Order: sequence, then C-alpha cells, then structure tokens
Amino acid sequence: MGHLDVDRFRQVLSDMLETLIGQSRDALDVMSQEVASFADVTDRATAESDRHLGIIMGERDRQLIAEVREALGRVREGEYGICQECGEEIGEARLRAQPTATLCVHCKALLEDMGRPYLSPSRSESAFLEE
Repeated sequence: MGHLDVDRFRQVLSDMLETLIGQSRDALDVMSQEVASFADVTDRATAESDRHLGIIMGERDRQLIAEVREALGRVREGEYGICQECGEEIGEARLRAQPTATLCVHCKALLEDMGRPYLSPSRSESAFLEE
C-alpha cells in the first residue's frame, strides 16, 4: 500500500478515535447523572431501558476504540492493510468501508461461511416427520 494511502488511513483512524473517545466521555457524563425518581412505573421502565441501551452502546464504542487503536498500531508497525490470515493486501475499498479491517474480503467471507450452520437442501425440515 502506498505511503500516501497509509497516511490518509492514519488520519481517518485518528479522527475516528477522537470522535469515539468524545462520545464515550459524553455517555459517561450522562450515565453518571443521578437517576430521577419516577412516580410512574412506565416512565421508570423507559428510563431504565434507555440506560441499558446506553450501556450496550458504550460497550460497542469501547470495542471499536480498541479496534481503532490496534489498527493505528498496525500503521506504526507497517502492517496496516495486510490480511492477518493470508498475508495478501486488503483492498482499498474494503479499508474505506471498514478502516479497522484485519482480513481481506476473501478470508472474511471464508470465516463467515465457517460460522454458518450447514443446511442440506435435500433434508426435510424435520427429521422427526420421517420416522
């Protein structure tokens, strides 16, 4: 991958990291505020649901922050844009879509295929009906 491309992706990753850290700080500020006392059970349930969603989104952001930091580490080590499975170059289009990608499209597809349960088209929907 050319030097200019890596510099551009380094900037994209740095901007992503800055944005995610800012969002995480904002979310922590909101979460640290005292929970109001609600007279209505429905209002309380809605507030708890919103708080739970905030926790889930915060965890997702923390995972993404870790991925961005790892990608920046690969940039520093000169390994950014190289598939960690096959060693081939990850396509620029894939990196534009997913700057933290560690696998080329081919290896990612193989990995996803291995996770799918095998369903034979010749099998009936239920083996119990055949007995």
